[in-house]
Amino acid sequence: MSLEITNTPVPSSPLPQFPNLGNVITTDDVSQKGSGSYKADYVNWCRTMHLLHVHAPGWQFALASAPGGGHVWKAPNETGYVVGYFIGPDRQTTPHFPQAIMDNRNNAVAFDKISARDLTDSHRRCLCTSSAAAFGLAWQLWAREEVENPMRPEESKPARSMKKPEKARSMTPAPTPEPTPSVPGIKPEDKELKPEERKLLIGALQEMETEKLNDFMKAFKAVFPVPENGRVSEAINAVKHQTWINDYFKHNA
Repeated sequence: MSLEITNTPVPSSPLPQFPNLGNVITTDDVSQKGSGSYKADYVNWCRTMHLLHVHAPGWQFALASAPGGGHVWKAPNETGYVVGYFIGPDRQTTPHFPQAIMDNRNNAVAFDKISARDLTDSHRRCLCTSSAAAFGLAWQLWAREEVENPMRPEESKPARSMKKPEKARSMTPAPTPEPTPSVPGIKPEDKELKPEERKLLIGALQEMETEKLNDFMKAFKAVFPVPENGRVSEAINAVKHQTWINDYFKHNA
């Protein structure tokens, strides 16, 4: 009697079913920070958590413990990173997702110089990147694709509100503003800023760390007159201020 041998592969293990949140965000969830060459679209970490609570209940974000304790892992070049993942309602876990601990210029921070602020900022950043990797949440912001506009008419198409960046998650240049009509007796640089332009500038300042904001205010006061008890934010109202601030950010990002 002959023995028939077959080459049947062993069935692979079923893949875990993770929530698919690829179509969850809308333009209402997207915020902007910065201005000029440093304008960027993003979904803040708190809204990201809210969307997870609503659309992926029971899934909790966590940082993996590093060898030797703590949550900061050491890279071969002596910089640091964190590793994020999600724990599901049935204790299943998503693949680990590393996130470099970076400074405000997106440079990796040396392991021995990582502060509590660096760690907490990286925790929030890793939450957002891990959400995109595991669940597809806000993937459009990384791929620079269209985001659903919940208020658009049925017959219209969603506008492309995001531009292709030079590299992932870098600040993307904003379109050059259209020139405003000249006003007799007023120099172009002295023209008043539009409310939305001023709002973007103030918003960019509010995103700055305290030490860097103090440096900015000192530099601004050295160029523009500000009353002794006045506020720098109140002094920002003209095109010349916008031009100077964009140049300052370009050299002090």
